[in-house]
Amino acid sequence: MFRHIFIIALAVSLTFACSGEETSDPLAFCENFITVAAPDAPLNTFDFNNAESIEKAIIDLEILSTDPPEAIAQSASQVVDLYRGILEALVASAPDDRPMVLLEFQDEINESISSIESLENYGQTVCGIDFDEKLPQITPEIPLDLNN
Repeated sequence: MFRHIFIIALAVSLTFACSGEETSDPLAFCENFITVAAPDAPLNTFDFNNAESIEKAIIDLEILSTDPPEAIAQSASQVVDLYRGILEALVASAPDDRPMVLLEFQDEINESISSIESLENYGQTVCGIDFDEKLPQITPEIPLDLNN
């Protein structure tokens, strides 16, 4: 649940990252977005009990906010800032306090929904990212002779 909110928040903040004339490379942005959204990327594998993994996730966020296309720059910036704030607050909190800490961000999350959706939509329609894709499940080999 937290990761879906963070991905949405990430999408929103990327829109606000840049302003002015179009100087970004949409292809390079999509390559970065695909890398950061990958199931094994730090942004999707962090552990709140491991500050180093959170730092790596924040670095991924910063990569996305460096040069997004003008169409989503404002949303990207907003989502990245929100997501960074949430990650930093949650990693600094005791595990039992994290649900309450996350609730403190609820108004900001609600205000960022349109930006989150813009970034997510850009990722899906322009970059071809499937945010609903699950990690592939590895199935053990079934022996040919089940009687042994």
